Amino acid sequence: MTTATATATARLVTHHTLCDLDLTHPLIARALLDCHDMHRLVMRAFRHWVPDGTPNPRQQMGILYTSTADLATNTLTLLVQSRVPGDWTTLPATTFLTPPSTCTVDQKITQGQHYRFRTVITPSRYGPHPRTGAHTRHRPTDTSPTAALEWFTARLQPPGHAPYDRFPRIGADTDPSTLTARILPRLTSSAPQRRLRVERAEIQGVLTVTDPITFTQTLGNGVGRARAYGCGLLLVKKRQSHNTTPGQEGSAPRVRG
Repeated sequence: MTTATATATARLVTHHTLCDLDLTHPLIARALLDCHDMHRLVMRAFRHWVPDGTPNPRQQMGILYTSTADLATNTLTLLVQSRVPGDWTTLPATTFLTPPSTCTVDQKITQGQHYRFRTVITPSRYGPHPRTGAHTRHRPTDTSPTAALEWFTARLQPPGHAPYDRFPRIGADTDPSTLTARILPRLTSSAPQRRLRVERAEIQGVLTVTDPITFTQTLGNGVGRARAYGCGLLLVKKRQSHNTTPGQEGSAPRVRG
């Protein structure tokens, strides 16, 4: 939910759940192998908030998530953001290494604030398919660090720029040379009707808010495509000093503070 209080401020109200899950449990092991199973695992905690068969239930409930797998400790760390609280008792108790941690985020967003951030994107681009020539987003995705950074920096919003120019801007700006990119493993699904292939890259750095309302909408709605499969959630932490060192690559998801 986004509410504007003044031209230079907005407010984010959302809900976070942090879960440490056991990768040796068959349900969690399957979710790591198949991105559609992971999507279904997350969504099962949000039954009955919208009627069965309702179009776009994930978007209505504002569900975004990100995860990291620690294979050495058999831990899947899952962070879920949503407009409504989930019922995590729908997952077997044996899937959890520790009880889920939940919190309500109620945060004022002000123009000029600095935030460290981490996001996972799929940098798909609209253009001609190399085989058919048809213009589409369903074409091979270049997930090199350079391509991922170009995709993200194209969505930055310098001061005074409109929130939409060819594609939605994120309501924040930064020096592109300070951003870091890391290629993540491809996600796939073996479901016959899906045949999913989600190319991913992780972007980290520091953002400065230029449009609080648009930035708050970005935090609540995510950025880019494949949001049902763990992409698009923008995790931020307010930077107390502009001289603070940005977070290191590969950091595990954490609740926004």
